[in-house]
This record gives sequence, structure tokens and C-alpha cells, in this order.
Amino acid sequence: MTLLLRDYHGHAYDATGPDDAGHWFDEQTQTIMPHGGCGQTLTIGTDDKPVLRIDIDIDADRAAVQWLPDGSYATEHEADTPITVYESPDTGLIDISPELARVSPVTARAALIDYATTRQRPTTIDWSH
Repeated sequence: MTLLLRDYHGHAYDATGPDDAGHWFDEQTQTIMPHGGCGQTLTIGTDDKPVLRIDIDIDADRAAVQWLPDGSYATEHEADTPITVYESPDTGLIDISPELARVSPVTARAALIDYATTRQRPTTIDWSH
């Protein structure tokens, strides 16, 4: 099964392994979005079925990581501030609640690498419902 990483625009990138996934993540999170910031939504999964959603704003130093099959979300920090991300050209900017935006960009990247390695829900972070 092919590991596909999708950016806010829906462009799919094949990841050959964890290193490739990490490189893609680094490249995308540095991209300036149409609103002038770096916040965007990324999804990761096999073939055409995303299982991991990452809403990330490196300028705010926060991300939201959600495991789509069961609706759980990653928790690293206490909820404190929302983030704004460019979700897609159709929906534009959306606010991600402080309850969801509870991990650092470094932790979000580690979750992506964990998923790219195991193809399972990342175990490097705590999850809540």
C-alpha cells in the first residue's frame, strides 16, 4: 500500500518511508499559505484513505493531531490557545480549538514518522477522546 501525504490543496505525495515522510512534512510546514501565515491542514494515510490529520501552525508553535478512525486527538500540553490554519481552497481559513491544538510541531512530526514507520496509530504521544 502506498503511503500518501496530502497538503491543504489536496496534492498527494508518495512517501517511500519515514525519512521521505519527514522531509515532506518539513517542506510543507514551512510553506507560506494564501493568508500569509504557515498554518495548514495535512493528512496522511494509505492509498486514498487518510487516517492521521495534522493541523499545524509553526508560527504559533502548536499543532492538532487527530487519529481519524476513532476520532481521538493527541494531548501533550494543556489547552491554551486556538490556531488558525488553511484547511483547503474550498473552506479557506478555519480555527482549531485549544482543546485540539495541544501538541508542538516537533511532536506532530514525530507522530507522522511513527505512523510512516508502523502504519498504526502513533504510540509516541498520548491520546484522548
